[in-house]
Amino acid sequence: MNTSAVLYPGLVAVLFGGLSILLGGVFLLALQYRRFGRLTWGRTLAGAATIVYLIAVGTFTQLPLPASRRESCVAPAGGLSLNPMGPVNDLRYAMRDGFVSGLHELAFWQLALNVLLFIPFGILAVRLLGIHPVGAVALGYLASLSIEATQYTGIFGLYCRYRVADIGDLTTNTLGTLVGVLLALTPLFKWIKTPGQLTATATRRPLSRGRRLWGMVFDLAFVGAAGVAAAVIVELVRAEGHRMGLPAGAATWAAWLGWLLPLAVTLLPVLGPRRASWGQRCVWLDVARQDGRRAPLIWALVRALFGGAGYTLWLLSSELVPGAPEWLGTVAGLWVLAAGIGLLFDPAARGLAARATGLTFAPRSSRDSPAPR
Repeated sequence: MNTSAVLYPGLVAVLFGGLSILLGGVFLLALQYRRFGRLTWGRTLAGAATIVYLIAVGTFTQLPLPASRRESCVAPAGGLSLNPMGPVNDLRYAMRDGFVSGLHELAFWQLALNVLLFIPFGILAVRLLGIHPVGAVALGYLASLSIEATQYTGIFGLYCRYRVADIGDLTTNTLGTLVGVLLALTPLFKWIKTPGQLTATATRRPLSRGRRLWGMVFDLAFVGAAGVAAAVIVELVRAEGHRMGLPAGAATWAAWLGWLLPLAVTLLPVLGPRRASWGQRCVWLDVARQDGRRAPLIWALVRALFGGAGYTLWLLSSELVPGAPEWLGTVAGLWVLAAGIGLLFDPAARGLAARATGLTFAPRSSRDSPAPR
């Protein structure tokens, strides 16, 4: 068996999967917290594994890519196998001289890897997504079918056909999904709580420093994502605006977007009845008066300016204002540091901004609990 055919796609999957987790993992945590009101180690690890797994499915089924489309069309190597019993025939041929001898046959390992590749699919579909076992098997079949269609079309016309689309792989992949589903139903994977289990056990939890800190982390991630998106748009308009037929003042308007988009992310959610930022909403917290009633809008906005919106203003000033002094960026960092330290030493977990404005945080018992009145 050619080990490079396994090692190369595997290394690519681990590399890009790791990068994806570093760049986007916090957003998956925010999604999990938003949906269930808490984080669990089981679902967090399973979510990270899912990212690597999905990339691995792509690398193992599509790599190595041709050097160019022209090369793939000059000497096409792909095709179509319509024999659904092909894997059974291949296994019978591999075992013709006995089981031990068959372990050295390429056909055996191709079949085994096709089954193994989809076992995690069945496990994750049942435990992580909460799909019914029958639906999980059907979804595995459809996923395998989409892979074969991608191979048959050369990634939908990006290349000429360079791999063999094998109907027999539908059989082995679906079998792997079935094995994964059966494993998911055993106690072996009970450490991954299903959506139904977490929803059924959701309760109103008290305000805590950890909960507040996660909300701050999520807010910083959202502001960072908005800043990156705005920077990409600004640079695209500056570099390609003329070619795209945009008016002469488009670059100026795009520069304003660099300010407005991150600020909108921090201030717009505060206008709603919950008066909370996106990060606070993810951790099921509303901003309220100390008696539990809805916070006045003006004080909610002031609290935001003392918190995430203030940090955003300092940071944008240091990055976007021409000739801005370097100490503005330092102030932005100290702003976040002060907020974090103030929260850690606050026994009520309200934080500096909430205390300065006389507000507090009201925990919710569910994602859809009504806002304070």
